[in-house]
Order: sequence, then structure tokens, then C-alpha cells
Amino acid sequence: MTEGMHSGSDSGLKNIWDEICVQVQGQESALWEAYVDTVKDVIAQYLAKVDRETREAIWLQTDNGSEWEAHEDEDIPAEDGDTTDYIMRDYVLSAAANWTSHRIEKFVAKSLEID
Repeated sequence: MTEGMHSGSDSGLKNIWDEICVQVQGQESALWEAYVDTVKDVIAQYLAKVDRETREAIWLQTDNGSEWEAHEDEDIPAEDGDTTDYIMRDYVLSAAANWTSHRIEKFVAKSLEID
């Protein structure tokens, strides 16, 4: 994704993923919540295409899913919001913290010099 980038054309960053990575690795911008909302929307779109059993299996890995105690003949109360938050935190933000490129390293180093 390149539409809606906020870092500026002279930033050296090429896409929204680069912007997310520099904010996770450096400092969140005032627009951080907009990035979070965008990523959660993308995750929700993918979850909507996944079968119920798979969504339930993923939900069981969330905090609420881990705490849920099954009772006989009870359906799994999988919450897409829990699942989206779990994927965002444990996979997307974790990947962003560890993802690097020369563009990201340069931008983070420059922003640390300014602070």
C-alpha cells in the first residue's frame, strides 16, 4: 500500500509497511491509530474469508480464548475483535519490530538524531 502515506515524499520510505515499521521501531506518530485501524481492517477482511473452524482455532489462541472453558455442547464464542487484536499484536507488530531495510534503518536513525 502506498496511498495515504504520511511520511512525505522525501522520507525515503516506499510504502505503508515501511511507515509502520519505523513507528514500531522508533516513535509512534500522531497518526499511529490510523495505521492501527488500517491494519486491523485488512486483517478483518482476511478473517471474513476464513472458515468458521479456522477462526475459532485462531481465537482459542487469544487471551480470552485461552481462558474460555468449554462445556459440553457449547459453541466456541470466537470474537473476531479478539482475533484481530491477537494477530495485530503477536504477528504484525512483532514482524514490524524485526523487519528491516536500508530505508527503515536510515529513517529511524535520522528520527533518533532529531529527538
